Amino acid sequence: MKKVFALLSLFVVFSMALTACGGAAPAEAPAAEAPAAEAPAAEAPAAEEGMMEFKSKDPTTFVSATIGEPETLDPALAYETAGGEIIQNVYETLVFYDGEATDKFVPQLAESWELSDDGTVYTFKIRSGVKFHDGADMTPSDVAYSFQRGLLYGGHSGPQWLLAEPFFGIGVDDVSLLVDPEGSLTDDTDAMKAADPALLKAACEKVVGAIEADDAAGTVTMTLAQSWGPFIATIANGWGSVMDKDWTVANGGWDGSCDTWQNSYAIPSENNPLTTIMNGTGPFKLEKWTQGEELVLVRNDNYWREPAKLERVVTKSIDEWGTRYAMFQAGDADQVTVPPENRSQVDEMVGEMRVYDLAAGSYGEPQAVCEYDGSLQGQEKFTACAEAGNGGPIRLYIGRPSISSSDLFMNFNVAEGSNYIGSGKLDGNGIPADFFADIHVRKGFAYAFDWDTYISDVFDGEAIQQPVLARQGMPGYEADAPIYTFDLEKAAEEFKMADLDKDGIPAGEDPEGDLWTTGFRMQALYNQGNTSRQIVSEILSASMAEINELFVIETVGLPWPTFLRTIRGKLAPYFVSGWMEDIHDPHNWYQPYMLGTYAVRQSLPADLKTQFSDILNRGVGETDPAKRQVIYEEANALYFDQVPTILLATATSHGFEQRWVKGSVLNPIFSGNYYYPMYKD
Repeated sequence: MKKVFALLSLFVVFSMALTACGGAAPAEAPAAEAPAAEAPAAEAPAAEEGMMEFKSKDPTTFVSATIGEPETLDPALAYETAGGEIIQNVYETLVFYDGEATDKFVPQLAESWELSDDGTVYTFKIRSGVKFHDGADMTPSDVAYSFQRGLLYGGHSGPQWLLAEPFFGIGVDDVSLLVDPEGSLTDDTDAMKAADPALLKAACEKVVGAIEADDAAGTVTMTLAQSWGPFIATIANGWGSVMDKDWTVANGGWDGSCDTWQNSYAIPSENNPLTTIMNGTGPFKLEKWTQGEELVLVRNDNYWREPAKLERVVTKSIDEWGTRYAMFQAGDADQVTVPPENRSQVDEMVGEMRVYDLAAGSYGEPQAVCEYDGSLQGQEKFTACAEAGNGGPIRLYIGRPSISSSDLFMNFNVAEGSNYIGSGKLDGNGIPADFFADIHVRKGFAYAFDWDTYISDVFDGEAIQQPVLARQGMPGYEADAPIYTFDLEKAAEEFKMADLDKDGIPAGEDPEGDLWTTGFRMQALYNQGNTSRQIVSEILSASMAEINELFVIETVGLPWPTFLRTIRGKLAPYFVSGWMEDIHDPHNWYQPYMLGTYAVRQSLPADLKTQFSDILNRGVGETDPAKRQVIYEEANALYFDQVPTILLATATSHGFEQRWVKGSVLNPIFSGNYYYPMYKD
């Protein structure tokens, strides 16, 4: 998403897909057609004679046990999967994904839409008769306000860059650049408040003028800076959610005036008045959120479509795997987050599996599993029954290539006040803030990572080393691109060429002492409960000790909200985090890694970002896939040479749910479950 993800979300993991690039809408969408994912009939098929029936203790309530919890429930800021899952069930968008497809869309809060001949003006016919959870009517003005507010909220901690470029122009990824094109105001709330009032008002008026509502006609018109092929795909996700303007203003959101918007620019989640409250149009309402424990949704009985079959959804925040596993075994949870390294425990409980068919682009029909061989890997572990059998209580989804990954991000200039760089000096008890600004340090770390151990220990062999940022099936992917390999001798050579004291003498030859003879000590961060990310640093720690006993890495687990604040504050020397694509387009991978979300958190230097920007602006502006391929190969080469990030591995799906769960929509773009069509036996 997208989004940083707090966990290897169960549903996200088994929903991963490899699909064709693109997502442009037709010039005219079908009218008044509701999204394809209608709530199914409550009656489940009868069990075959002699077959064991798998029944939930409480078919009215869905229970999910996960790692972490949302950072915020405000669609303008939410940009991680824990919050995204809740948002896509409480709020709704103008258009929505058509079932499992990542490139097909159906009307939701819009009945239809039209596109101008030049591809820059979208006119949406807004559905009438829809009410917010507080009983207020949804109007086109609410729609326009929601998009205006999001763009003006801005900031690189959230998703608004996805909308900024279509509305403001290629490379203009934040509203602050409309006030100061040099970027001095970006992500700085206080500086924005102090900016020239005339420039602030002009920026706001540009936003408001680009998104206009006509309540009498029931339409909203959006005018883009240029044609943008994946625009419909861009607004189909949570940041395109429609909010009640009156309710939002009453609860402390932007008041709709171009004289005041700067007061709400880029405010962090802890200061956001909408972080813990919600008022959407969706099939579920927020009942309560006990932070650190659980979040509860309750069915919206006044939903504009048929109400959902599930009455309640309970998401429990449980970092400890043993507790989640016990809940799954006992049938007290319908889905749980299963770290890849713990899959084998759940594999033994599998009684049914669905294998992904790459040619068909979907999971195959359910197969009963009669035998499990833990000595094998992947799909080969499971032997399907010759005839229908009972098997275990768990359903397995396996084999779909991922559209998400976790990678290792190095920070070129750690912010002042960090608690994770020891002394902050080159003295053996810490690292200087610009430790990773030295390219030889970065390359040393890259050669010190053992991909084979990582893939074997974490994914049980069900992953491959990711060669470039682009995913298979999109421009920029190169299966044979040069990659770093595990080579401790090369790692040592690179560390010896480093020059952290900047005296012009390589560390391995410096008589006054440098990295090789002085050593370093640092702390590597991961979010608590995500043992897969912990293992990454443990692999590096072991490698560093083998290269040089003076090289010390200590792993530190932080609660998810604290982890997010730390990496956003540029306080981590390096960190392992994840990205799940928002739309299936290479720009959605290259931009956050080279210019946006992660590049900001890594403090990438301006000269390097300028080089990246030149390439990416050409790439996103090109429509010919073959020409885009050539451009992104240029980006791949530069990224490999500079290695700001160690790309880890791309997994294939291996996710679980209880066999009594029905109606799951396996769309890889979703942040998690879409509960509306789901039910339980």
